[in-house]
Amino acid sequence: MHDAVCPEVAPTVCAEQEVPDHRHHQGVVLARLEPSISAGLGRGFHIGFQLPIDLRRAEIEYRLFDGSPYEPAYGDVHHRNEWLFGLGDARFVAGWTGEPPGTPVIVGGSLGIALPTGRTEEDPFAAAAVEEEHQHLQFGNGTVDPLASFRLIVRGETLGMFSSVSGRFPVYANKKGYQGPVELRGAVGPSLRPPEPLRSLQLLLLAVAGGNFPERWQGEPGQNSGLLSVGAHLGVIWNITPSFAIQGSLLANAFQQSRGGQFSRPLTLSLSVSGFLALRPKKAREHGH
Repeated sequence: MHDAVCPEVAPTVCAEQEVPDHRHHQGVVLARLEPSISAGLGRGFHIGFQLPIDLRRAEIEYRLFDGSPYEPAYGDVHHRNEWLFGLGDARFVAGWTGEPPGTPVIVGGSLGIALPTGRTEEDPFAAAAVEEEHQHLQFGNGTVDPLASFRLIVRGETLGMFSSVSGRFPVYANKKGYQGPVELRGAVGPSLRPPEPLRSLQLLLLAVAGGNFPERWQGEPGQNSGLLSVGAHLGVIWNITPSFAIQGSLLANAFQQSRGGQFSRPLTLSLSVSGFLALRPKKAREHGH
């Protein structure tokens, strides 16, 4: 929700007629399918690839400050009721995971790049200034961005610990003048394995913090960008077999602080299915003389 006042909301229309102060009430439902594949290279090294596929439903209502409905004269220049579908930015990573001898600790990290496979938009603020139809919801950054992550796991028969940090670091603007936000995420908390007959389950309760620095358009900080959130992640992993698992999780954000009017994301639900396939090279045949 954000206020819309003259002349910023529609300079030409505001000059021609009276436009009362009002508010934009916008909602977006986000759904993402993210196929991924990884391959072990031996000695703890691995590579991986992810390709997000996004479906979004955007809805808009306009209301006067007293709460009554309002239909603005500038129409759907800023927002529309619409479905949006497309690829996000693919990710390619290379990493290493290892266990220090004699310890219950697992450490791992990865470096990678986000590829510009997601659709990008022209500068929406420049288009709004001349009252042209525009789109704020982008599917990607349009740039090749560095990625980095680190995780530390302490294993235990019943009680363990999981922690991770990750980030995406755009370093330049795309051809439309957009530079995506630096994104940082961190999580830490206990993991629990119940006794039999529920030994195949693993429970996670994590404190999660995330931050997006402001995006930039034409070198200037974008309006309504920059977000800090803190919440709790509850996850359940069911290891059906040693090589097949199902995981469900709920992320509830208890605190969000934003720069300008932005979408709040109180709940995020996820479901993942993962499998492991061991591909062993055939032994070389011995040739007799």
